[in-house]
Amino acid sequence: MIKNGTSEFDTNTRLDSLKESVGGLVDAGKERAAALKGKAIEGKDAVVRGGTKAINTVGGLIKEHPIAAIGIAFGIGYLVMRLVRR
Repeated sequence: MIKNGTSEFDTNTRLDSLKESVGGLVDAGKERAAALKGKAIEGKDAVVRGGTKAINTVGGLIKEHPIAAIGIAFGIGYLVMRLVRR
């Protein structure tokens, strides 16, 4: 059967080819998403490790110098309050 100058067979062949191309793009997208997810997880883990180390360091300094820590916290709070009020 011929419609608009193309055969039904030719149309089906083109549709199959298009399905394969789209399938390949979807598979490539899934692989890329998996790779990006892996990199994001690695980045998150690095940030958590660094944050934990920083918290432990600051916690140790606060335990060693509690009065200085209170003074620093007060000073930072005061500066933030002054900046927010403007």
